[in-house]
Amino acid sequence: MFAFIAAIIITMPLLFYVLLYIWFHKWTNNKRKAFRGAVHLTAPVIVVAVYLLLNNLVDSGFGGWVIVALLILLGVSLIIQYRTTEEIRLGKTFKGLLRLTFLVFSFAYLFLISYGLMRVILSS
Repeated sequence: MFAFIAAIIITMPLLFYVLLYIWFHKWTNNKRKAFRGAVHLTAPVIVVAVYLLLNNLVDSGFGGWVIVALLILLGVSLIIQYRTTEEIRLGKTFKGLLRLTFLVFSFAYLFLISYGLMRVILSS
């Protein structure tokens, strides 16, 4: 049962995001907190989904590239935090990393889904 639920979450992370947003919004009655909570919990799921899509579409190992992308996003998060507050706090850096990861990997996920659909449509 757990594997079935995990498979659904990983294959449809944007639906998972919407469900989390609705749940957080009912729980907190605050749109901003609901948005951030859903983003923070969905970011790792989207990273896994992008990794699996890359492996399925290109038939090659992309684990290293995903890690490099995450490290680059961590560096960007550190630079943004240092330039705005002139100090580095690990908690804020981690939150910034989650938000950047969600943003970048959501676009990557949508692009890969579109690419995969186009491959299926053009091959048939």
